[in-house]
Amino acid sequence: MIDPKEISVVVQGPVVGKKDWPPSKRLTERCLHSIRRFLPDAEVILSTWKGSQVDGLSFDRLVESEDPGGFLVHEHKGRKIFFNCSRQIVSAREGLRVAKRPYAVKFRSDMVFESAGFLDYFGRYPRRAAEWAVFKERVVVGSLFSRDPARLFPQPFCPSDWFSFGRHEDVLDLWDVPLVPEEFCTWFRNHPRPENRYDDSDLRFAPEQYLWLSFLRKHAEVPCEHQWDYGPHNARIHELTFANNLVIASARQLGFRFLKYRFGFVNAVSVYDHAGWQELYTRHCDPAFTPRHTFMSRMKRLVARFLKWQPWLLPPIEKLEYHFLKWTALRLPK
Repeated sequence: MIDPKEISVVVQGPVVGKKDWPPSKRLTERCLHSIRRFLPDAEVILSTWKGSQVDGLSFDRLVESEDPGGFLVHEHKGRKIFFNCSRQIVSAREGLRVAKRPYAVKFRSDMVFESAGFLDYFGRYPRRAAEWAVFKERVVVGSLFSRDPARLFPQPFCPSDWFSFGRHEDVLDLWDVPLVPEEFCTWFRNHPRPENRYDDSDLRFAPEQYLWLSFLRKHAEVPCEHQWDYGPHNARIHELTFANNLVIASARQLGFRFLKYRFGFVNAVSVYDHAGWQELYTRHCDPAFTPRHTFMSRMKRLVARFLKWQPWLLPPIEKLEYHFLKWTALRLPK
């Protein structure tokens, strides 16, 4: 088991919460306290923006970067949605560059640890295939938004970017990528949209895809032109990169929780759970390994198959789910 003394935790993103806010809504303060509780003696690095209010926060090193800004991708009734991938890259990368310990965690400033469960998953799966073994050792990531393109959404190369744990050099390699070109955010305004896509996203890649593909393409070519480009030409590469370089498990298994929002049913059935990732590991790395399915993992797979067979159900479900999650989101003071 890795000792917390060997770990640097990079808390990246804006400081969420001011001194006069209720304690429950000072999210970054809660985040930092949770690290001290569950990873005592770890190096804690707060990587945020210049001018942030950091008085009273518990960290060992402070990294303040210029905010690169986000791209406005949608606006409806005064509600603006920004593509913030470059912000995440800058704050994660700059924090990781000053980290001193042999292992590193990349952690959002609006999440908390509830255990150090992620340590149980690092090094658990020793076998690797010869192809696409890019990291020195596998990096542990969460299942949230780690799309299984064979389920509901044909989005390959999309591992979760909320949490990363591994060797310092590997986690830094993952996050040391170019910032997002603005044209990627308006791609489908100027390029033909794939058939059978009911959503109206103009993004060339989802944030998770942009990060993973940018990392992989530092090492070799990857055939993927846009976020829905999935088929025989790249399915094996997608699986190999996941099986050989990652371990995917749920937030509960890894020991963290996101504070701002809940996440719904559609996401839960469209992503790799740990058993689903184990199937990739068995297929490509260790044929003697037996994936350990649970009742819930089997049910999610059955629901995904049903929705894939009846795709007309997805839009109304997603719409209802969106309004429910918006209604139950944490309300932060202004």
